[in-house]
Amino acid sequence: MSARLFCVDGTNLVRTAYGYGGPAHQAQENADSERLVEIFARLCEEAGSAVEVELFFDGPFRPMPGGPANFRLSFTRETPADDLILDRVRARKWNQGGSTTVVTADVELGETAEAEGGKWMRVAHGSSPESVARRIGGRFSR
Repeated sequence: MSARLFCVDGTNLVRTAYGYGGPAHQAQENADSERLVEIFARLCEEAGSAVEVELFFDGPFRPMPGGPANFRLSFTRETPADDLILDRVRARKWNQGGSTTVVTADVELGETAEAEGGKWMRVAHGSSPESVARRIGGRFSR
């Protein structure tokens, strides 16, 4: 049985959790994104091989902390993260690679993922990344 894949819309999760404004918002968003990486890398360490997490960020590559083998980071450059997330859902379905869950507050992305054969873990605006990781990890902790 293959691991359960969670495609996390990282930019969406950071922005819905914290919201941004003002001249220094990019620096704060980058710091919060690094924190998100650390939270989900720890989730993967704790959950082990039952789960995989791929964290998607809009925009160019930025140096971020690493994680275990079941944790990946994807930077989308000019392509919207939503497109790459949906490609991952379709590819896993086509290859019968197991369950794929899209983690986002974006209703359009979530509904499209479900229509494409994936699952949608709805994230409420203002949800902390820690609470989202706990929702996932509670199912897979060793």
